[in-house]
Amino acid sequence: MRQMISAAILFLVIFLHPATTRAQAGGLPQPQRGQRTTLPAKPQPPLTLRQVIESLSSPRGGSRAEDLVSKRGVQFQGSPAVLDILKEFGASPKLLSMIPVAPVPPPPPKPPAPKVAGALTVICEPKDCAVIVDDKYIGATSENQKTLTGLHAGDVTVEVFADGYEGVTRRIQLPEGKPLEEKFSLKQSRRLRQQSANESLLKAVAGLGGIDGVAELGNIEGTGRMDWIDSAGQTQQWAMTFNKRIGKDLVMTFKTRDGQCSASILAQSAKQECKGGLKGGGEKIADQAVSLFLSYQLQDVIHALLKRTVLASERGENRLESSDGKVSYVLTIGNDSLPVDLVYGINDGNAPIQVRYSNYLNLNSGRYPGRIAIGRSNNAAVWIFTVNSVRSRLTRAGGWR
Repeated sequence: MRQMISAAILFLVIFLHPATTRAQAGGLPQPQRGQRTTLPAKPQPPLTLRQVIESLSSPRGGSRAEDLVSKRGVQFQGSPAVLDILKEFGASPKLLSMIPVAPVPPPPPKPPAPKVAGALTVICEPKDCAVIVDDKYIGATSENQKTLTGLHAGDVTVEVFADGYEGVTRRIQLPEGKPLEEKFSLKQSRRLRQQSANESLLKAVAGLGGIDGVAELGNIEGTGRMDWIDSAGQTQQWAMTFNKRIGKDLVMTFKTRDGQCSASILAQSAKQECKGGLKGGGEKIADQAVSLFLSYQLQDVIHALLKRTVLASERGENRLESSDGKVSYVLTIGNDSLPVDLVYGINDGNAPIQVRYSNYLNLNSGRYPGRIAIGRSNNAAVWIFTVNSVRSRLTRAGGWR
């Protein structure tokens, strides 16, 4: 078996190293018979691995190999693999010591120790969330926060998510050894925003007296005062009475020391008539007043929103939003579940209308705003309707009073 291995190794050496004749391995070339030697022999080059093996395989074996190596040296280095091959062919320790040893490469440098970041505190609002760092689940926050330690310094990807909220992914640079606090504000999903808005809208209906209370607001009559700002910026006051029926029917009467105006919207037709000092100029004011008062009756606003897709605002679940590209509603519900502010916009280039509801009056089962202030958004109200008394003309059983 050993002879077969040696033969195979010799075969590889013969084909992997440049050919050298046996005559070269044995010393100087012999001149041919009759040829005259005139020049000294050229120095022989160092031996190849093949030549050393051939010398070991010659009749004189190791001694001849030792003699040749001592005179000419070798072209190769004694790596562990090469020394093992020479030993297979009978190289003596003396011959092996004459082979220059291949230098041992230095060990690779140790990689630098990874830099460790300071503690990272993840804060989730408005509720607890799950935390993932570099695709590894870390856990859930407790009381809206979680502190993470042992993270490597540098860039990390932090992802937070919670049921009913849109997930947030953020790339964060963690400084070495320094604590860091990162806040994530989660936004409700559209489904949850719609659900919250519907709940708030139903609370508003309950605050107005429920189904019975809102039904009572369909047919009402009352007295009060209208304040409006004229073209000179002066506030004018008109006493008023009103009679509203189900639907878009409204009759209002305004009185001042200078005269009287009546205005009505019946079956979508408008009519105005003024007497005394209000005749000729009061019709326009009365027409605007009756149109605004009718347009922003709270029960009609609630009814319109119940038929639309309404979402809770990202700024708070008591702020309800609805928009279809043509008109938009933003209704704010107070802590007492009563509407306090409406912003109504039409896509006409003008600032939205803002209506503020306050000073609610009891009306049998329902509640009616005692003050309705109307103007452009973010501006002072131009029209203010103050209701002193109001009563419903509809009984609980649905009959007329």
